[in-house]
Amino acid sequence: MMISDDVDQEDRSVTPIYMVNEETGYSNKLQHQMDHMWDGFYTGQKHKSQFTALIETNIDYNMTFSSTPPENMRLQMRGSQNG
Repeated sequence: MMISDDVDQEDRSVTPIYMVNEETGYSNKLQHQMDHMWDGFYTGQKHKSQFTALIETNIDYNMTFSSTPPENMRLQMRGSQNG
């Protein structure tokens, strides 16, 4: 899981983010999660810059952002081994 902690985390989109491992052929295009507010009639235009991917934890990945990556970003990996 990757979460932006920048002050503009709800206003700025950094998607898509591409995760690739050329050795295994793994390729994944990540989008941010659904809007998380309700304006009474439709969902708001703000979104949480939070991304989730299922990956193998014992290999390296290249991450490519479509725009300037956040200055402050939290990464969390959970795995039974090599996390």
